[in-house]
Amino acid sequence: MPEYDESQDTLIRQSTIGQMQLCPGRVKWVDHPDYLGMLSEPLVFGTVVHEIISRHLIEGELQETMLLSMDEWVEAILVDQYDWTLTKVPLVRDFFSEIAVAYRTWMQNVLPTLDLNKVAIVEERQLMYLGPGHLGKIFLHGTADIVFTDLLMDWKTSGRAWKQAKADFSIQASLYMPLHKQTLDLSIQDFWFWVLNRSQGVWQLFKTKRTVAQINSALATALEYGRQIEANAFPCTPVPEAAFNKQRGWYCKPKFCSAWNVCDSKYMNDGFNEKEVAERIVAHNKNKSVLSVSCELY
Repeated sequence: MPEYDESQDTLIRQSTIGQMQLCPGRVKWVDHPDYLGMLSEPLVFGTVVHEIISRHLIEGELQETMLLSMDEWVEAILVDQYDWTLTKVPLVRDFFSEIAVAYRTWMQNVLPTLDLNKVAIVEERQLMYLGPGHLGKIFLHGTADIVFTDLLMDWKTSGRAWKQAKADFSIQASLYMPLHKQTLDLSIQDFWFWVLNRSQGVWQLFKTKRTVAQINSALATALEYGRQIEANAFPCTPVPEAAFNKQRGWYCKPKFCSAWNVCDSKYMNDGFNEKEVAERIVAHNKNKSVLSVSCELY
């Protein structure tokens, strides 16, 4: 694999691809001084739960010290990763209690199902060469929560129950399989998401697979977005592509977009249903074709 050169190569993350699939403009404005990062309690909660689980897996034992010193290590994570403090977390004691419950239920219901003899890596940064850009090389960056010799696994936390489709359409699963094939020479086609449903306090398992065609499609998508980042080309697209089965512009709102207050393309979000718009366009083009054929006949 070619070496990554920070001075001229471009690094793209799975999370960035997810943002660009919605609207590349969300990435365009990240460095703007008035960009409002979507930092929230759910995001912080997920990060902290990941930390205590990964520490357990790496050290192979119950993290009693972490449970008894949450005010110290949770605060350190907030300051280091988010420039936050515990004073910004509402109901801190309830927050700590929920972390402890999440960890305990993970040990009771998830840990016993894991074949730890097959663990390859835990929380290790990996780079994959995607292809040439216009100026340098394009690389994919990924850090899987845990990689087994025959399975990829990820921990998620969610305020509501997941649906199977969320796992089946996850580009993370599609990209992490070839990433670990290139870096660890592991041929994996199964990805399991263990999701903590915070509303019910239970961990739920969602299994998904990928075909070679799906993986190749995801790699092509990642490379194309990497080239966009390299070229500093971030078109604002609050109207999803036709295959993206979502209501038109649902994410083009201050509640969902950190760039809302600085974006100059908000006007494109007109509130129409994309399916209705597509049906009108198809009908219009069909009528034009019929008219064209009629004219040629005469």
